[in-house]
Amino acid sequence: MRLRLQKYIAQSGICSRRAAESLIKEGKVVLNGNQIAQIGESVDPGLDTVSVDGRTLKPLTKQYFLFHKPAKVLCSRKDPAGRSCFYDLLPVTMTHLVYAGRLDFMSEGLLVLSNDGQFVQHLTHPRYGFEKTYQVWVKDIDRIDRFIHRIVKEGILDKGERLKANQARMLSENKGVQLLQIKLSEGRNREIRRMVHAFGGKVIRLLREQMGPFKLQGLQSSKWRSFNQKELNYVEEILLNHKSNSVCHT
Repeated sequence: MRLRLQKYIAQSGICSRRAAESLIKEGKVVLNGNQIAQIGESVDPGLDTVSVDGRTLKPLTKQYFLFHKPAKVLCSRKDPAGRSCFYDLLPVTMTHLVYAGRLDFMSEGLLVLSNDGQFVQHLTHPRYGFEKTYQVWVKDIDRIDRFIHRIVKEGILDKGERLKANQARMLSENKGVQLLQIKLSEGRNREIRRMVHAFGGKVIRLLREQMGPFKLQGLQSSKWRSFNQKELNYVEEILLNHKSNSVCHT
């Protein structure tokens, strides 16, 4: 599989993709020992060598992190309107990672970051039905029991889409604000907010606490951590199953 040159350089961990483009423009990047690299070129990691200022680069091993996205931060690399993006909160050595499980601007909670494309696809593709768990603070829903029953049993039709939860329950209520736990597997755009709005309610706060076996569990806002051994074992199991299924279908 060929990679854009700047992506390959970023995955080596020495700089961001944007900084890699600058290195290429400055003539500091050499391909296969004798060719000055140009913007737009791609490389085969298994065949080509890439050097920067005489140093041969090696792509990083596969990396896996959990990140606690704060509210009022975009899941994006940059925003034309100048709003904060979560990549701004990461060190340069992590900006090559991609995220699984987009959260909207006002939502907060768990994102999974990795440079393992196969793993990210497993977390995000609808066919795998990866369940996500949210804590949702709402108000102005008169019949919260009716709302919970509806989103689980029937779903809500909104803009041609059937919005439906796997499970939902109320955890607590305080001064007119109800705290709900809602579990989804499809993850349509702004799905929970749209369901609440359909019942005349308002989301005060929305936090994702879990994606499959991966849990936020006390990880502070704007912080990240590497996968623990149990989580790495789960990744290995996913990839082994994927390889086994691929062999069976060839």
